[in-house]
Amino acid sequence: MKRALAIAGVTLREVLRSRLTPLAKLALVMAAPGLAWAFGDDAPTRDWLSRMLPVEGLRVLLPLAAISGGAFLLQPALKRGYALLPARRLEWFAGTVLAGAALVAASAGLFAIGGRISNATFGSDFVQTSGPASLEMARLRNGTTEVLEMKPGQSLAANPLRGEWFRAGLPTGQAIAGEIEFVPIWTAEASPRQGSPVALWAEGPDGRAPLELKVESRRRVSFRGESSGATHLVIEPVDPTLLIGLSDRMVRFQTGTGGASASLLALLALSAGATLLCFCVVLAVRALSTAPTAALAGLLLLATLTLLPSAAGAPGMARARRADVEGATRERSLLERGSDELADLPQLFPDRHFDEYLAGRVVAAGAWSDGLLRLCGGLLVLLPGAWLFSRRQIAK
Repeated sequence: MKRALAIAGVTLREVLRSRLTPLAKLALVMAAPGLAWAFGDDAPTRDWLSRMLPVEGLRVLLPLAAISGGAFLLQPALKRGYALLPARRLEWFAGTVLAGAALVAASAGLFAIGGRISNATFGSDFVQTSGPASLEMARLRNGTTEVLEMKPGQSLAANPLRGEWFRAGLPTGQAIAGEIEFVPIWTAEASPRQGSPVALWAEGPDGRAPLELKVESRRRVSFRGESSGATHLVIEPVDPTLLIGLSDRMVRFQTGTGGASASLLALLALSAGATLLCFCVVLAVRALSTAPTAALAGLLLLATLTLLPSAAGAPGMARARRADVEGATRERSLLERGSDELADLPQLFPDRHFDEYLAGRVVAAGAWSDGLLRLCGGLLVLLPGAWLFSRRQIAK
């Protein structure tokens, strides 16, 4: 282990002595604030860029740089310190991996520092949020209100033509404020209307009261109003051409404000864990293959666990809605079954944490555990790669 640490130290000192290292450090720190200042025409745009640039850098640029760098990090040649004995090869592999992981973590940290500077300069405070106490889908049938309580993480679609709506339990407080992100599913019967496809009401013992509604995007609205003893938020679809898909994760209530530092640290831990997973997979493949093959393996992992898990969102809701309307389930095709299986894959960079940061909301503490799980997965992949590398016979 001492030799591995010595090799790692020598490798890091070699990098630090490079004339380009100070320039690279400055570029990493100033990337986010510099781009936000250069491309932001006004204060709201710079506020958005101060959140968007760190997010895209941590979940796109950082893993791509780690994959490309990790593929060419191992150079098993005698002039690079590669030893002939299996025990020495294992120590050289471990030292090189430690140095590469330290460089990845340091690069992510420097970029996150720049993201914090950008937020402190151009951004605003983050909003602390909480989910609904409960989420139900209701409809009126034969003068009786039928209520279906939704499980955590379950997604359902409400049909306005059948008089269906959602009821979300409100947190305790004097005011009602928050955001809703929904999935509009077009029925193709006519063109969608302009404006918001949902109406929001505060429901309590005294009846319903409308809330102030603001359209943020095609799939997101914000709301604000007085509580006045209300216990539920009613989300009612009003566009007959659109089904509205919703889950408890899409409804967020504002409970306070906070700084961006804790959220950025949680995002950094998640991104570093996921990036090191890609890095370890690349090195494990590189143990017995060429650098381009290892890079392709890392890119395949990144694409598989980033794009495919989100491939069955709205189509899955539409199929569930169609089965409910038809009253009977039909046999699904091979493509539909494959789409459902892809939806069960874990995301390498979970959208829920990055979307929270993009929306200016405090990132949940679960990002730390998600990052740790991905780091542990990378170490498990790396162990057999290290063993195979120690058996490598020809230095290439």
